[in-house]
Amino acid sequence: MEFRLIKLKDIEKVREIELDCVKEYFAETIENKWEDLPQEWKDNLGASSPNHFKSYLESGLSFIAEEDGEIHGFIFAQMLHHICDVNNLVWIENMGVKKFVRRNEIGYRLLRETLKAGREMGADVAHSMLQTDNVPSIMLHKKIGFFMDRRNVALIDLKDPKLPF
Repeated sequence: MEFRLIKLKDIEKVREIELDCVKEYFAETIENKWEDLPQEWKDNLGASSPNHFKSYLESGLSFIAEEDGEIHGFIFAQMLHHICDVNNLVWIENMGVKKFVRRNEIGYRLLRETLKAGREMGADVAHSMLQTDNVPSIMLHKKIGFFMDRRNVALIDLKDPKLPF
C-alpha cells in the first residue's frame, strides 16, 4: 500500500469514496434519505466537491492510500494560520476508507502521514472534527494520541516528542 499526496487525477475516485462514506453515515444517523436531498446539496457535499477540492490539493497535507492503481482511502487536510492563538494549525476536514478494507490501519496511516507532514511544515496543533457517534474514528484518534472531550473536536500537540511518527 502506497501513501502519497493527493493529485488532481485522483478526484473522481476519491469523490466516489467520500460520497459512499457520506451516504453510509446518512443511512445510519439521519432521518432524511440521500435520494431526497437536493442535487445542489449533494454536488457541494464534502472536501472532494469542485468548490473545495483545490485548497486540499494544494495543501501538501491531503493524502490517499493506493494499491495496484486502486485508491482505498483518503484524508483531506490543510494548514490554517493564526487560529485560536495558534500560528499554524493542521485542519483535518475529512477522511474515509472503503468499507471492504477498513480495520487494516489504512486510516491510521493516512492520519499519521498528515500529522507528520503538518509537523514538518511547522504546525503546532492539529484539529480533527469527529462525529460523536463514530466510535471507530474516535478510537483511531485516541490511538494516535489526540485529546478529546465531549465535543466533536479532537486535538493533538504536534510538538509532543512521544508521538508515534
